[in-house]
Amino acid sequence: MASERNGGRGDSFGDLPLVVEGLNKRYKRGVHANRGISFETYPGEVLGMLGPNGAGKTTLVRQITTELLPTSGEIRVFGVDAVSDPIGVKNLMGIVPQEAQLFDMLTPRETFRIFGKLRGLSGRDASRRAEELLSELRLEAHGNAINMKLSGGLKRRVMIGIAAVADPGLIVLDEPTTGLDPQSRRDLWNLVREHRARGAAILMTTHYMEEAETLCDRVGIISKGRLLALDGVAGLKSAYGFDFKVTYSANGQNGVTETIYGKDDHALVEQVRAMGIRQFSVNRTTLEDVYLELTGDEVTDGYSDAG
Repeated sequence: MASERNGGRGDSFGDLPLVVEGLNKRYKRGVHANRGISFETYPGEVLGMLGPNGAGKTTLVRQITTELLPTSGEIRVFGVDAVSDPIGVKNLMGIVPQEAQLFDMLTPRETFRIFGKLRGLSGRDASRRAEELLSELRLEAHGNAINMKLSGGLKRRVMIGIAAVADPGLIVLDEPTTGLDPQSRRDLWNLVREHRARGAAILMTTHYMEEAETLCDRVGIISKGRLLALDGVAGLKSAYGFDFKVTYSANGQNGVTETIYGKDDHALVEQVRAMGIRQFSVNRTTLEDVYLELTGDEVTDGYSDAG
């Protein structure tokens, strides 16, 4: 299911932040990591790619960020082809990889200055941008601490600062909150929202249901290398035919439950009552219900590290 969203902005297809068409990645050992993936991003939105570890999310990101060559298909960033001009594409985006990749003995302030200069800022402008980022990322108290002594959450903030140093129109985050505690996770969500509010297009991968449902304007569901669906959470639920679910014990056996889905909660209640069932629960469906319907697989929503 493809989304038709354009938001009324009148963007031409060529100048969108990111366009992926028919992307395939097959490794020499025969593993087909991405299969015919197509989508686009728009300014001022967070697009999340949701799937379990091994679904093909990181392979997708590595092709978009020019670390891997596609087997076939196209990737364009603001109209620039990622295969023919990888350096040009990298200069148009900010990248936050899964693992923090920082120079241990530098401070956040020094890090931002150096990367500002690498992205073409003058020494004065790089210093000014470093101070702006320390303030925006709430890192003022840690600006002169060496990176190796920062917590995981603070390191991830520094990585976001590196990605944002040149104020790019596209930011790509690969599993940005993996391994973070709940508070650091929500702090990072707020940073993502701030960049979205400034008009950046943000592509992020995640295997956290809550993160996808809470943070993302649109969600793509990836399983076994395929993009199975892409839309807003409400659109995904509507497209797959259910807004409510009723859960009840099957055959009176403790611990064995059945769930039925539908668009009308009253009709669902009448259905289970007609079956002679008196104890049941009624809830709105979640993104996880849609994912299970599409793939039959579970996605962890815990805080363990991704593989």
